[in-house]
Amino acid sequence: MPPVIFASEAYQSRSLPLSAQNIVNAFVEQEHPEAKGQLPIFGAPGLTLQATCGSGQIRGGYVALGVAYFVSGADFYSVVGSVATRLNGAVSIPGSGPVSISDNGSQICIVNGAEGFIYTFAGGSFVQITDMNFHPANTVTYFDTYFVFDKVGTNEFFISAPNDGTMYDGNAFASAEAESDLTTGVIVNLELLFIFGQKHIELWYDAGTTDFPFQRYAGGVISRGCVSPYTIVREDDAIFFLCADGRFYRIQGSTPIPISTPPIENLIATANDLTTAFCFTYTLQGHKMVHLTIPSISVSLVWDIQSSRWHQRESLDATGNSLGRWRGNAVAQLPNQIMIGDYNTGKIMLLDWNNWTELGNPMQMSVTSVPIHSDKKRVFISRLEFDFEQGVGTTLGQGQDPVVMLDISKDGGRTWTLLEPWRQLGKIG
Repeated sequence: MPPVIFASEAYQSRSLPLSAQNIVNAFVEQEHPEAKGQLPIFGAPGLTLQATCGSGQIRGGYVALGVAYFVSGADFYSVVGSVATRLNGAVSIPGSGPVSISDNGSQICIVNGAEGFIYTFAGGSFVQITDMNFHPANTVTYFDTYFVFDKVGTNEFFISAPNDGTMYDGNAFASAEAESDLTTGVIVNLELLFIFGQKHIELWYDAGTTDFPFQRYAGGVISRGCVSPYTIVREDDAIFFLCADGRFYRIQGSTPIPISTPPIENLIATANDLTTAFCFTYTLQGHKMVHLTIPSISVSLVWDIQSSRWHQRESLDATGNSLGRWRGNAVAQLPNQIMIGDYNTGKIMLLDWNNWTELGNPMQMSVTSVPIHSDKKRVFISRLEFDFEQGVGTTLGQGQDPVVMLDISKDGGRTWTLLEPWRQLGKIG
């Protein structure tokens, strides 16, 4: 039998005999045609403790002027090396859900869906926005000297004064009126302001007009809506978001392109609440990863732009029980450092290729193959050969003696054998 591509992505169909394949805590890399394998599977890096930002879950991460910042519970921290410094004084950031963060070069703005906060680099002051013309907002973005916000519960968006996130004009707002829905979020890409609604998206540009600087492009309307404002992210000169139709989209220029597959959409459809879903992105050695976590079904899905394929991330507790989703909740990326914020503690972790654990908890990589058949007929397999890289792992502790286990299903992935043969991959040296 010719070589079989064992698995290439997370593509578990609602009919398992059709496709039960899945990739968890690993990703595929498209190789050169002359390479030994075209779609090798690499395990994901582990998580090593970098710093601790109090005890609250990490609700958001951001990088400004070369420094990483995180919202942990009700507090705001900077992280330099392994030192975390609390910056918000007596001011608290209420809530437990995600926050949206942006900066204008001299200030950082944070919104939590109800209040807004400003941290000023010069002097290090942290204040709540008290201007009467500021309104509850789910998202904030920066565009041409202005902070721009969606206005919760309306079809409007509004802006700050130029270069000052503490000052607002009651007339500095506009409405997204192409369709009758509410705004859910805002983001800037390629010098265009994207106003997301529940059923549509509008594209605005900086016209430089006196009363209100932004105007809508004629015909700049996309008939797709966003179900959760915290899924709106920018990466690779494109915008990604979870649509109200249950599909995950990439907006390239002004064209919405669905990138979720039917199995991914089937999984998304099992969630009874998509409004709490959120995304973050980072670049892992050329792989631009777009993470989508859906807390209501405790699942983390990852779109790898480099390979245009999906995989899943999953964390285990100290005893090896699955948490369902990945523990990563937010990210701040510096050169050669990808900082991941924990979902239920104030810990900041580094993605670490030399760590085979997540803060000491075991990591389990799982790969489920495509159905192996011959012209849709059963085949008898007398010999199965896997090509692993050997002599990897650690010199001591978890990972010093790597092992692999094979499980077999003869009914298309519905049930599995109890044989589970284990084999050693070989220690270093």
